[in-house]
Amino acid sequence: MCAIHGILDNRVLEIQKMITVAHHRGPDGNGKWSDNDITLGHNLLSIVDTETNSQQPWIHNNLVIVYNGEIYNYKELQQELNYDFKTNTDTEVLAVGLEKYGVDFIDKLDGMFAFACYNKDTKDLILARDSNGAKPIYYGKLNNTFCFSSEIKSLLEIGFERQLCEHAFKHYYLQGLNTGYLTMFKGIKKFVPGEIRVFNLKTNIEKVSNLNNKSIPILKETNIKVIQDELRSRLQKAVEMTLMGRRKIGLFLSGGIDSTSILYEMTRLGVNPNTFTSRFETINPTSRLNEDADLAIRLCKDLKVSNVSINQSQLDYINSLEQTFFALEEPRQGKSFPTYFNTNKLMSENGITVTLSGDGGDELLVGYKHHTGPNWKSKLRLLGKNNVPLRNPKYCCNVDEQVSYLDEWLPRGGLQGDELNDFMYIECLNTLCEDFLVRNDKLAMNFSMEGRFPMLGKVFRDYVRSIPSHLKVSNDFKTKPLYNNKKLFKDSYKGHLPDYILYRDKTGWRFPTDEILVGNRDNPAPNKGILKDYIRTTLQDKEIQDLFEFTNKDVENRYLNNKEFTSATKGIGARSQKELFLTLNFAVWKKMFKVNV
Repeated sequence: MCAIHGILDNRVLEIQKMITVAHHRGPDGNGKWSDNDITLGHNLLSIVDTETNSQQPWIHNNLVIVYNGEIYNYKELQQELNYDFKTNTDTEVLAVGLEKYGVDFIDKLDGMFAFACYNKDTKDLILARDSNGAKPIYYGKLNNTFCFSSEIKSLLEIGFERQLCEHAFKHYYLQGLNTGYLTMFKGIKKFVPGEIRVFNLKTNIEKVSNLNNKSIPILKETNIKVIQDELRSRLQKAVEMTLMGRRKIGLFLSGGIDSTSILYEMTRLGVNPNTFTSRFETINPTSRLNEDADLAIRLCKDLKVSNVSINQSQLDYINSLEQTFFALEEPRQGKSFPTYFNTNKLMSENGITVTLSGDGGDELLVGYKHHTGPNWKSKLRLLGKNNVPLRNPKYCCNVDEQVSYLDEWLPRGGLQGDELNDFMYIECLNTLCEDFLVRNDKLAMNFSMEGRFPMLGKVFRDYVRSIPSHLKVSNDFKTKPLYNNKKLFKDSYKGHLPDYILYRDKTGWRFPTDEILVGNRDNPAPNKGILKDYIRTTLQDKEIQDLFEFTNKDVENRYLNNKEFTSATKGIGARSQKELFLTLNFAVWKKMFKVNV
């Protein structure tokens, strides 16, 4: 795990600035290379081989490479390439493979990556982002010169504008984050998942393709027992591949089936896992918020593996909120980002360098309630349902515009014609990528750690995508979706994982902001509190109030309302939680990056 940087010109001083800003992504070394046409830079976090053997930019004959990520199947590729490798790095495998096969070699990679490969002789530059979008590439033109980096901060450091992108803001207000190629910074875009660009620096000819423009055929096997056995076998293989390297590994353990199945497979492989679980302070005696954490701890005792729990309070939340959005680099609507930040920090303090998580399981194996009605327009309407529409027309975006933008960048060659599978495919490239995977990358790398996702390894992911969706769900999924989700996957682990993990309602994982800020009819939240005071102070920003069209009175009556309950649990304040954190997180991001709106 590292950072890559590039400028299509001889700009060594600027590249050094980019490297310095991204030090957290690679504390084990850095390097740069340039000729008259291009300058490349790199921050190194050495995972697989020694720092000495892993230094980049990597020069292999006429190729110069800067690379960020892991190729999980690099050992298999070593054998296929039949080359006398000098190191044990996957970087050398990438270099040799690109020399032999060119761009076609990228499709052979099972892993997560963002890299630039420059051919000194032909002047071709390949830039590529992995098919899941786990590793980001940001780019833009500064004074008509193309620049790219793993970090937005590195681009800002060399002169990119700290100006809000109005087009991106429209989509942010509706969806809660920016997917596709948009970022919240005017003039800075990002590669979409699987995107490959080949530039020729002499002719300025550019070719764009996408790894995801390749449909996975629907599986013809109908024997459920055979499919279940194959699922477990492939997940074990994926877990084994993501254990590569020489650094200490930790697992985010939530108590849900995704992370617990990874834990189970780790123990089957003879690994003694280091697991980490978050708990939350709650004022509601009937709250189920810590149910998952309780089950995670129970499972660790049953499996005799270690577990470190972190108890997260309002003060922990507030103390890390600004650091969290500085690390994330873009605002995202959500209540729990600081808790992810704090858990990553704890793991780092316990000597962890590589983390595993169950991200992707819900989007592959039918894990969400909204999978009962797989329709993108319906989902987008639901995301913006409780947001008060903005009056300023330049910031208004309707669902049709959102879908049109999705169609603009989505690699449609990956669609199968299976309605639910196609919905989840889009979900993986849209919200999973830019919400969960990039969050994991940014917050882990803030502490010089590498996040890995076994369920998104091609060896597991592509097989799951090939299974017809009707085999993944139970007949009564629509009537009781929180209990009957992931039917195929749960049944695959029956007898391997305890029923108290497999067969229960999905509870979700979130910081209890609704309890702290609003409460319910029986236990209304107090009017004073450190999180409430922080929100009141932060949302006094006049530019934020003008942009989001609210007043101080609205903060009290809409966001923090602990009186007007329409039911035992829901009230005005509870219904406005998404809008509140859409606004608050934006305000924190604006402050940390000094963004002009």
